[in-house]
Amino acid sequence: MEITILPNNIKCQVAEGTSLLQVLFEAGIHIDGSCAGAGVCGCCKIQVVSGKTPPADEAEKELIPQEELDQGYRLACRVHVIDNMRILVPKMKNADARKTKLLYFPDDFVPEKTAEQCYGLAFDIGTTTVVCMLWDMKEAELIDIAAQTNPQSVFGADVITRINYCEEKPGNLQVMHDKIIGCLNELADTLIERHSIQRDLIRKATVVGNTTMSHLFLGLSPSTLARIPFTPAFTGPKELKATEIGIRIHPEGDVYLLPNIAGHVGSDLVAGILTSRLMEKSGVHILIDLGTNGEVILQADGHTWACSTAAGPAFEGASIHHGMRAAAGAIESVKVIEGKLLVHTVDDAPARGICGSGLIDATAALITAGVILPSGKMISQKAAQQELPPDLAWRLHKTEDNITEFVLAQGDDGREIVLNHKDVRQMQLGKGAIYSGILLMLQAAGKTVADIDTVLLAGAFGNFINKESAVVLGLLPNIPLDHIIPLGNAAGAGSSIALLSSKERQYIYNKLAEIEHVELADCPNFQEEFIGAMSFPRIKAE
Repeated sequence: MEITILPNNIKCQVAEGTSLLQVLFEAGIHIDGSCAGAGVCGCCKIQVVSGKTPPADEAEKELIPQEELDQGYRLACRVHVIDNMRILVPKMKNADARKTKLLYFPDDFVPEKTAEQCYGLAFDIGTTTVVCMLWDMKEAELIDIAAQTNPQSVFGADVITRINYCEEKPGNLQVMHDKIIGCLNELADTLIERHSIQRDLIRKATVVGNTTMSHLFLGLSPSTLARIPFTPAFTGPKELKATEIGIRIHPEGDVYLLPNIAGHVGSDLVAGILTSRLMEKSGVHILIDLGTNGEVILQADGHTWACSTAAGPAFEGASIHHGMRAAAGAIESVKVIEGKLLVHTVDDAPARGICGSGLIDATAALITAGVILPSGKMISQKAAQQELPPDLAWRLHKTEDNITEFVLAQGDDGREIVLNHKDVRQMQLGKGAIYSGILLMLQAAGKTVADIDTVLLAGAFGNFINKESAVVLGLLPNIPLDHIIPLGNAAGAGSSIALLSSKERQYIYNKLAEIEHVELADCPNFQEEFIGAMSFPRIKAE
């Protein structure tokens, strides 16, 4: 069977019965597959332009409105080839670009300049987005940044689904390794071609990522990270030659993979320590990477603790009914002002879905307005008619399946973009995981929320969320908002710092022994704190 993939007009010959998600994967087309083909996230939506397809199954009918099904929209993971087909893969603008604009460096950082002209690459392997920074090593100047979706995302949004894929059959680990190495080389090629740089002049590269990404980069099995006690295959730094790992720079170029701390606390947080100067601060400071695998580091009175929390993919827009990444048309801001709902989308485009920052904003706004109760339940339609302003009351309704929904916006195609009670539950699980981790770390240090001097937010997501909304939800501690400080892409900045300074690399290597890892599951009151942290507090941010 021949499948033509638009708009790039790529033609593929595939066997009958192959899923379109597999076709796209093998063709090198990047598309989100957050649920690893289970048909529950709705992220792999494509449009069948021509060709016969099997009827839509129940998963597709649940996630795709009938009018879109009538237009040929389907989930790539649920459609198996039975005919020659032409399919259109929607372009996701700006989904990766945000992470390229958020590099901030500490004021006291002094790079080491080279005597001769050469270049270096600093990589940040995120679970969702991979970023590459090209540096002029002689001038210690950033030349350019490129980013793209992590091609492993077709196997799932979170690290556990990717680990499970590696274990399914022999050869899958190699597939994951090849995918990420290929991605790094594509990004490097993009920058090399864009600036007409001689490849052999790139003499050095640094790499950071969470623990699973670090294992897959090296081609090491991450299987132990899916089982208690979550022991990684390695924790210390790795120093390789480019030819050993397959990075297409000078064959004898040095490649430095920064160390992991333990379990699911990886080199991305190590890079964040470099960027934030966390371990040099006095007082009580918390560094948080808000994402699918939330990581928390606490610095208190000269001691450092670290933990990881399974926040789930809701913050990336996955596992949410109308969730999507922060691309054009994603609802990213929601406010209720004088009884009116105000919604803003990325690029001011017609609403297509809701991203992580929009999810946080929407949930907080509806809590404040009284639509969502502290338990996470939405009020009844009868109560809404009696208690809410008209612009809010009409938006609350129940579906035929008895699912309570709140209409956030209407797209230009007439489709309603909603937040439902299941989405709120996903938010509760994610924020409960993060906040319980913060509380348990404070307990380990003998501190309370009142003792916190600053909360530092690593990652692009932390840079775009509304701090007030995050506090209202109980995702972040209730401290003065100006004490909550976004650091941008701290992992990418830290990778660059390690690239530009051997002194900084050695500093962080030496500091690892001072960090105490806290396994939250071993804390006797973990379950109690987690359940308590799932509720929404009735507070106003300071």
